Amino acid sequence: MEISEPRRNQIFKKPLNYFQMIRLIFFSIFLFFSTINVSQQNQKINDTISLDAVSLQALKIPLQEKKSMYPVSKLSFKNYQNLTPQLNLSEYLENIPGLVILNNNNYAQDARISIRGFGSRANFGVRGIKIFVDGIPETSPDGQSQTDNINLEIIEDIEVYRGNNSSLFGSSSGGVISINTIENFNKDFVNIGYSSGSFNTSKKQGTIGLINGNQKMIFFLSNTKSNGFRSHSGYENSNLNFKYIKELNPNNKLKIIANFLNSPDALDAGGLNLEEVQSDRSQARSRNVQYNAREKVKQYKIGVNLSSIIRKLELTNSIYYNKRLFDGKLPFSYGGIVNLERIFWGYNLNANIKAGLNYDFGLSYNTQSDDRQRFMNDSGLKKDQVMGQNENYNNISLYFFGSKSIKKLNFSTGARLENNSISLDNYFGSSDEKIKKINSFNPSLNISYEFDKIDFFTNFSTGYETPTLNELSATSSQSGFNDDLNSIKSTTFEFGVANFDKDSKLNFSLRLFNILTKNEITPYQTSTGLVLYNNAGKTIKKGLELELKTTIFKYLNIDYTLTSGSYKFDSFKFLENDYSKNYMPGIPKSNQNLKFSYSNNKNLNIIFSLKSVGKIYADNANNTEIAGYNSIGFKMSKDLTLFQQNITPFISIENLLNEDYFDNIRINAFGSRFYEPGSGINFVCGLKLQL
Repeated sequence: MEISEPRRNQIFKKPLNYFQMIRLIFFSIFLFFSTINVSQQNQKINDTISLDAVSLQALKIPLQEKKSMYPVSKLSFKNYQNLTPQLNLSEYLENIPGLVILNNNNYAQDARISIRGFGSRANFGVRGIKIFVDGIPETSPDGQSQTDNINLEIIEDIEVYRGNNSSLFGSSSGGVISINTIENFNKDFVNIGYSSGSFNTSKKQGTIGLINGNQKMIFFLSNTKSNGFRSHSGYENSNLNFKYIKELNPNNKLKIIANFLNSPDALDAGGLNLEEVQSDRSQARSRNVQYNAREKVKQYKIGVNLSSIIRKLELTNSIYYNKRLFDGKLPFSYGGIVNLERIFWGYNLNANIKAGLNYDFGLSYNTQSDDRQRFMNDSGLKKDQVMGQNENYNNISLYFFGSKSIKKLNFSTGARLENNSISLDNYFGSSDEKIKKINSFNPSLNISYEFDKIDFFTNFSTGYETPTLNELSATSSQSGFNDDLNSIKSTTFEFGVANFDKDSKLNFSLRLFNILTKNEITPYQTSTGLVLYNNAGKTIKKGLELELKTTIFKYLNIDYTLTSGSYKFDSFKFLENDYSKNYMPGIPKSNQNLKFSYSNNKNLNIIFSLKSVGKIYADNANNTEIAGYNSIGFKMSKDLTLFQQNITPFISIENLLNEDYFDNIRINAFGSRFYEPGSGINFVCGLKLQL
């Protein structure tokens, strides 16, 4: 590994450009298919980006217009479920333009997801992006999400809404990820799976689907263990999921979902400096070992959804309850052990009316209560309490959405009014009560026009994002309230062109966006390892998103996505430093994904994929630049019949080039401990049995 530091630390490994990617993958495909007798009657792997009309499932808003008005990628899954180890959400989302996932292998910190540059600030978990499962929020009202309790094995489809969606979904600058689990089956089934792979990774899972007249039930259970690629990075979690569906009558449908997560241990290896990376990429930071940095989580969730049709009116009522118990150890002494009890629940009512104009009205209420306690961390042992406070977040909102098609012209508009109230009661030591009010009004306008099967579209949208309770409570004294931390406000202008004709050999979508943001939230780290947050003035995010989809020789599907952008601080001064015109850290300048999918009538499924990630800055000063990397993946499965049972063996291999890369970048880390190395070549193989 070559290192040069004239102005910046650089790792000079350049990602492949588009033409290099094409040549490399086509060569691999040629070699592979030269050994296969290809059938002319083929099935296609149903895992590609859909270019059909979409519906806003998270709000149950149907849209009959072409999806070109909205920056939406819809993915549906069938055979793809048998090709993946299903260990993290990136397996499903890596081909979404504008979306980047880091930290796939540090289960103590959870995945970091950013869309169009929003969400990159997250020190752990997901910020700025709302996540729904079966219409029920995984995101707490203050805007923080975790993905550890999402059951990947039972996902039926995913819709990703990119960019400002506050007019529809409230506090979410980056977008929305809406996940729907399986329910479209017509007979009882039992699926059992077992997989094992690198780093002593193993997963056991089982799914049961039952039908009784107008009722359906789905039970799912899984257990996952791994030692991790790095020292002190092992984890274990168990997931239990239940889903109940009943057609009460032709006009009324009831859904109940429940989930339990138990993650008894997830170790945090921490960030390394460059010298440590060069010495041993798999080592853990010494302080993380000394203070036994890790987390333990239990989570309980239940949600109820009732949809009713009354003539031209469709009503959807949903209510949910979520309780999350978190015990964490951080790599420092004072306040280095955190106990958090988080309870949040909410209600949403949506009314869809089809009367010439298709429009929706909605009301939602969400509330959250955090009981946060900190203790001394004596080399992993819990000692004296140093902080205790109750933090509360309440949200009430009204929204409107309307759409209309006039021949080839489609338009929609929406608006959302929100009132947020944040309060804190410091019950440990001296009393300290604080209240913060945040109101927001966010409109949007979308227009598209179809010209000779080509859609031209433009939209204007606004967004806002409140700080999370964790960010507001992050102070140098580790107690109290950061009054100076304000909400992010953004405005997006977007233009594009697309071809969604199903008869076309090539489907494509090209979008250009420009996002102006005020009060961007950025993290920084103190010498003790404590992560704090501040507002970064103004930023400008602009770029393009390209989607391509085609079929070659009837048996080969090709999907290509490209994201290229410039994400900069426009005006940002902090302490004595001026970061104006610098690039925002933690966001790659480019991201390319190329996927070749093959499936024949003998139930053989194969995927070659190539990911190419551009360079990333690690700090606000742009003093450390981390070069991009390339990663090739291979997946294969084969459906077999053995003793009258359906069995599917599969294998998944990642990082075939054995590339040195970084799975995560810790932004503005003290002591230049930015680096969390990713693993070299690794694999998972397993069996899935259908009874």
